[in-house]
Amino acid sequence: MNIVILGPQGSGKGTQAEKLAKKFEAEHIDMGKFLREVALLETPLGKEIHEIVNIKKELVSDRILREVIHLKLLGLPREQGIVFDGVPRSIDQLGYFEEAIKESGRKIDKVISINLSKEESIKRISKRRVCEKCKKVFILGKDIQSAGEKCHAYRQAGNECGGKIIQRIDDSEEGVKKRLGIFKEETMPIVEYYKKEGKLAEINGDQEIEKVFEDILEKIW
Repeated sequence: MNIVILGPQGSGKGTQAEKLAKKFEAEHIDMGKFLREVALLETPLGKEIHEIVNIKKELVSDRILREVIHLKLLGLPREQGIVFDGVPRSIDQLGYFEEAIKESGRKIDKVISINLSKEESIKRISKRRVCEKCKKVFILGKDIQSAGEKCHAYRQAGNECGGKIIQRIDDSEEGVKKRLGIFKEETMPIVEYYKKEGKLAEINGDQEIEKVFEDILEKIW
């Protein structure tokens, strides 16, 4: 089974993608994470992505995303199910995404759209913090009680990371509003496309994690 999960910031699509991948023994393709992995490779593509993402702090071009998607799909057995998280994000990406899916001998079985109100999205993301060192995500008031705490994630040899916990600029209220605007403009047309294709399942994201997961399973069986 090949599934795409879409949703605005704070909708929990990453969490649900992980749960689905585990449930169906599928590959979870988090495009942001995979780009960071490729950026570590000593290859022309890896060096180019490293320069863009880590040095210039910019978004990669559609050309690079196209190459990365093909690279990832070619490295997986055709019978391996996939849960796509973070792609496609725009109509331009949709074209070569579907092209890559077809070339790999696959098809998209279901597209999950996790809906969340603007107010709840801002509320959730505004509480998110991240370790500058290991990039672990923390929720203020749940995982940490204040922004002044050090990262307590365990690394090699059982040592705590100790990195500085910060709020990313795009996780501020203004940052979230801007990203929600981009989501509405660029990603919602993809939601509408898959709705017309009869592959869309809409889920209420303003619920507990397990209830959202139950609703997703009910819609994809």
